[in-house]
Amino acid sequence: MYKIVASIIVSLAIALPAIASKQAVNESLEKNDVKNAEISFTSLTKQEKHSISGQVLKGRLLLANDKTEDAFDFFEELSEQQPTNVDVFYYWGMSAVEMAQKASIFSKLGYAESYLEAMGKVIELDPNHLDALEHLIGFHLGAPSIAGGDTDKAVEYANRIKVLDAESGYANLARIYQKTEKEDNASKTLDEGLKEFPQSSQLHFVRAQGFIEQENWVEAHQNLANAIKYSSTENEKVMALYQQGKTSTNSGLELEQGIKALEQVITQPNSRYFSWGQYRLAQLYLENNQASQAKTLLAKVDSSEDDDLKKEVKKLKKKIKRKLKS
Repeated sequence: MYKIVASIIVSLAIALPAIASKQAVNESLEKNDVKNAEISFTSLTKQEKHSISGQVLKGRLLLANDKTEDAFDFFEELSEQQPTNVDVFYYWGMSAVEMAQKASIFSKLGYAESYLEAMGKVIELDPNHLDALEHLIGFHLGAPSIAGGDTDKAVEYANRIKVLDAESGYANLARIYQKTEKEDNASKTLDEGLKEFPQSSQLHFVRAQGFIEQENWVEAHQNLANAIKYSSTENEKVMALYQQGKTSTNSGLELEQGIKALEQVITQPNSRYFSWGQYRLAQLYLENNQASQAKTLLAKVDSSEDDDLKKEVKKLKKKIKRKLKS
């Protein structure tokens, strides 16, 4: 009996580091910390790497390293081998939509078709997959009808989310109505949602987006302040902080508030808002008569992989130069 128990303990001792490492890979990927994700992945045993969950992590690392085409091919092949694995189809869909964004006009429709096939399979296997439902809403709102975009489908998915998560359902419905210029419906949906969830960061954020579209800057800033105040995750908070700073650059109002918000954003180097946050903060420094600080910060912005950011940085450098000469 003692030998059996001892054997079990030894087996667990061997397995636990691998389990912990897989968890570490996932957590690092969620934080967009690719370097640590790769380090954790290399610590997995050969058996763990070749397991289906290990293979999914391998494909996600390809995505995280911007090897989108490799990731797409990898997950497409894996989907044929694992026809009932939700994660495989989800990440195949994610890689397909990224390929659609990067591909030539002649290839976009094919990748969009693959995306819909993959995500359709996800919600067939798991009808309650919130991430897939939310991603499908974004696709159907953003894609033209020729590529499969369908606002009625977006509403259908939002109503499905509302059954599973009422707060997110209200937010998604309101976002759809804003996008389709049904402002009265959006306002009514947000009123209902905030009555039920008055401390909802995402509902305040969506309402702020509507006010930004209307250039109602005072209400936009107030709702973003609430979105920051009530944020329950780091991602929610950073997104709202970045938008608060961006709104200050567009409105010319609440400069100090915007500066403080973006100064928090740039403490998160792994955030997807980091480089743009630095650029926007430099904008606000310049607007706030802090041209030297703007110049110093702008010099740190890495725009090498973002052509849009590169253009904006170049223009801002010229403005700062003129300001320092005057």
